[in-house]
Amino acid sequence: MSDRELCDQVMTLLVAGTEPTGHALAWAVHLVATHPEVEARLHAETDRVLSGRRSPEVTDLARLEYTGRVFTEVLRLYPPGWMFTRTTTSETELAGRSLPRGADVLYSPYALHRDPRLFPEPGTFDPDRWSPDRARLVPRGAFIPFGAGNRKCIGEHFGTVEALLALSTLCARWRLRPVPGAEVRPRPETTLGTGPLPMLALPRARG
Repeated sequence: MSDRELCDQVMTLLVAGTEPTGHALAWAVHLVATHPEVEARLHAETDRVLSGRRSPEVTDLARLEYTGRVFTEVLRLYPPGWMFTRTTTSETELAGRSLPRGADVLYSPYALHRDPRLFPEPGTFDPDRWSPDRARLVPRGAFIPFGAGNRKCIGEHFGTVEALLALSTLCARWRLRPVPGAEVRPRPETTLGTGPLPMLALPRARG
């Protein structure tokens, strides 16, 4: 690789490999902490699957089904990659508009994921919308937190596994609570962050 290519690869690892996962986890702990019924189910599943262990293994993920639904719903509501771009490689038509070759096209997973035609009650945090019977009703292409096509994020699987292990570890050890008066609002920068997220970490009693 050239020096420029090497620099680009290092920046990809440093930024794309860390910031999106961190922001997704921040949204996850915020949403779980503000939805007690979700937290209770998440803790119950973690306790059952880990059986007293405080750190999950990759082999546990298949049984952490509800944890997976929670994280998927987090990605629907607050996808770190909130805006993507594509460049047309040939003249084409999109939604009735003619696009020349080389046109830049912007699209937003954040806006798409909140379309009520695709997701009923789109503003509601509902992990059960990803249960097997309901998830199959989601139209193809309606859920794209990692992009789609040839330019889909190469780190999708790694980032998801990393986040699920981190979330279940937190659930096994801590009960997180928002600091009273703290205001959390989406910050659409390079990725979609929470901004400052002060929380109280209360140790969970060992079962």
